[in-house]
Formats: sequence, structure tokens, C-alpha cells
Amino acid sequence: MKILFMCGYYSDAAHQSLARTQDYWDAYHFCRAVRSGEFEQPFQIHTQRDKVGVRASNIGLARRAYGKFIANRIAEEASWSSPLLVPMPSDDALIDATQFRSWVMANEALAPTELKWSLVDALFWTKPPPPLVQDAEASQREAIAAMMTCDFPVRGQAVVLIDDIISTGTTLLAARERLEAEGAVVLGALACGHVTHDFNIKPFARQEIWLEDKFADAT
Repeated sequence: MKILFMCGYYSDAAHQSLARTQDYWDAYHFCRAVRSGEFEQPFQIHTQRDKVGVRASNIGLARRAYGKFIANRIAEEASWSSPLLVPMPSDDALIDATQFRSWVMANEALAPTELKWSLVDALFWTKPPPPLVQDAEASQREAIAAMMTCDFPVRGQAVVLIDDIISTGTTLLAARERLEAEGAVVLGALACGHVTHDFNIKPFARQEIWLEDKFADAT
């Protein structure tokens, strides 16, 4: 599955144990602001032309920048024409939830764009997911997919998944399996940050990976 993403993201542990340049620190705080919608400390968003400073007074820029990235990348993907946009279910996305964190994130990110009309809250958890589900191994994918349910008619629809930060990608692949079981055609996914441990993934850039290739390299 093709994943388009903005930032190389170092985990909290990596940031504590390894010296990182300022651009990776900016990417780290940017991803956290997109994920939570909250201000922690000043940082800069690195665009192709310049850097935009973010403070408490304009923290909304973080999610809007991610929404602009989503809109631009979907427009560039010729085979991604008019998809439904489905947020990955955050851990509070239980089947009876009226709203959940990743849904709010996606709504705020896409509010200034026409893609806001394509956003659907289709995926939910049938029970609270385990704390480490986002870091699950590929062997657990089937079990994770079984914990999800689709609460929107997606049969015959093209779908692109929206996520904040991906690590192993196992949950994304599980979500694809759940949606495909409902008859959807999953074209790929977009993420703000991709957890990395080297400098091959840039702090801010138009980047992509294929999850199946990544798992193959790890085995």
C-alpha cells in the first residue's frame, strides 16, 4: 500500500537519547501539534519556500498545513480521483463515539479545502484497543482487523486513509483489510509523520513508502 507523508518523526525516546538537528525537532513538534491540536512549544513548519513560525496564538496552522498537504498530494495522484477520506480510528474511536480525536484532527485539517465533503467516519473499534496496537507486529494484523468495524456503506467506493503518525504500518494494513472486506477499494494512505531511526527520511519533504516493501525488508 502506498503511503504519502510529510515528516520524518523521531520518537520521544529517540529524542532523549540522540542528538537531532533543529529541523527534526521542528518536524517532531509539528507532528505532535497535528496529532493533538495543542501547543507545547514554538516550532517552525518548513515549506518549499520558507519557514513558518508557530506559537500558541496560531497553533491551528499545524493542522491546516497538513490539510493542504493532503489536498495537494491527492490532486497529484492521477489514480486517486474523488476518493472517500477515512480517518484511522484513534483509541477513543469506539463504535458508540459521537466524535473522536483523529476525526476532529482530519476535520480541522481539511476544513479550508473542498475535501472536507469527502471525509467520512467509517472505521471504529468494537472494543478499546490495546495500548500498543499502533506498534503491533505484522503477525497481529488479522487480529487488529477483527477489532475494527466499518460503519459506512463503502462497497464499490475508492478510499484513502488519513493518519497522523505511522510506525510499523500494521494498523493501516489492518484497516485496509477491514475496508476491503466491506467492498471498498483502498487506494493508499496519507500521514503527517513516519517514525524513523535514520536520516534517509527527511524532516520535511514530499515522501512516500510502500508498506508491503517495508515489511519485506524487515523479514
